[in-house]
Amino acid sequence: MVFDVIVIGGGITGAGILRDCALRGLKALLLERGEPGAATTAASTHLIHGGLRYLLYDRLTTHITCWDSGNIFRIARPLLTRLPILWPVYRDHRHGIETVETLLESYDKFSPMKEGLPHLRLSARETLCIVPDLNPEGLVGAVSFDEWWVDPVRLVRANLDAARSLGAEVRTGCQATGFLCETAASQQPLDAALPRDNARSPAFNKVIGAAAVGADGKVENFRGKIVLNASGPWVDRVTSLAAARVPLQLRKGTHLVYDRELAWAKNAPAAVCRPLGLLLEAEDRERYVFVVSAGGQTLLGPTDVPGPEDPDKISSSPEEMRSLLASVRRYFDYFPERFDRTIVGARPILGQRGSEKLLSREYEIIDHAARDGIEGLVTAAGGKMSDFRLMAQEAVDIACRKIGVNSPCRTADQTLAGEPLPPAKTWPRPPKPLKKLLRRHPRLREMHALAYLAGGLLRHGILGFLGRHIKSNAQEFEKHYNT
Repeated sequence: MVFDVIVIGGGITGAGILRDCALRGLKALLLERGEPGAATTAASTHLIHGGLRYLLYDRLTTHITCWDSGNIFRIARPLLTRLPILWPVYRDHRHGIETVETLLESYDKFSPMKEGLPHLRLSARETLCIVPDLNPEGLVGAVSFDEWWVDPVRLVRANLDAARSLGAEVRTGCQATGFLCETAASQQPLDAALPRDNARSPAFNKVIGAAAVGADGKVENFRGKIVLNASGPWVDRVTSLAAARVPLQLRKGTHLVYDRELAWAKNAPAAVCRPLGLLLEAEDRERYVFVVSAGGQTLLGPTDVPGPEDPDKISSSPEEMRSLLASVRRYFDYFPERFDRTIVGARPILGQRGSEKLLSREYEIIDHAARDGIEGLVTAAGGKMSDFRLMAQEAVDIACRKIGVNSPCRTADQTLAGEPLPPAKTWPRPPKPLKKLLRRHPRLREMHALAYLAGGLLRHGILGFLGRHIKSNAQEFEKHYNT
């Protein structure tokens, strides 16, 4: 059997790609060495978010992420729960309440794309009504916004189930070990058939399948017109089997996991709005950490530190655990130090110039025929759970073009359960030439974002001068997010 597309990697990106292929009528196979969604995807903060923090240095990524988060909301609505997030601000914080609210006012312009609600501003007193045990000393107030909480493994499985129902195949416990090439014997993996230098013979420059080893140790060959590498932090390792590279900067993210939803007050009933998240300035005063209490558990994190070169060797460090606990104990002196476990994953950040704080979270779809002269191989690198559908669409668009299939993407036209959806509201998307320009120039990308925020700060100041800033109370907070 010859597949139209072979997908390597069973995280959310690979699962989204498989569903897209199946909806276009392609014969598709996914290879996953472990359990689908159990690695990088499961180690996320469990949020389909719009990228609020990217507004500070990468506005277009926020724009695109909000846009595709809206599509994910439409197709996966039963799996999503609206999560109100409270951002408390203190006198000694790096960003004051006016700056924070300006940021949220700017975010409000993108939030409708993802069915988000306008932000609310709360006084210190009203903030403490919602989270009674929050440290009151120096508290100025809080600003709230909302994102969508999801069980990431369920989201992966729902995409795979949808693909299977349309005829796609999924092989788990099946690790890709190489590629098949056009002129080699089909039993030989690519690393045996292609030299690992830049002097490849053109005769060896077409990938026609993948070799994979199963749990029983036996190698099996799969023929395919296109092999689509969607292996997350492992994309460079997989691509290296074809003597090509996809440079990544792996950033490690650790969460502490409590297998229960923590109460926000020791001696009080549940907070007025459940579930609830907090966004807290970390102990280093440079970063922020989430406390997400939803789905029967609480996550504290993530950290953001350089990861190992080998994503298989990633693990949480004692320093990360200490830092997360120290950060949250600034706000809750009773916050339990005994957590149940940790989850850790490697963010596959595209290799790029510039400082760590300016690293873009965008993705790139690489046609290795155009870049490296290797036909039949496409890589989906970077990205995140909040824009997996769009990433999959662009990857499968390239695959279809290469194999001569004229079939449009339908992943936003029906739910994961296969129910048709009415046409979505049309939202403008950033021009691609501008995206390419800003991708190449991190400082220009930051200036573009800051110019946008500067206009928002001016508007915020004028409204404040006119006395038009509106503060909400706890009852309005409850009503706002429980509608």
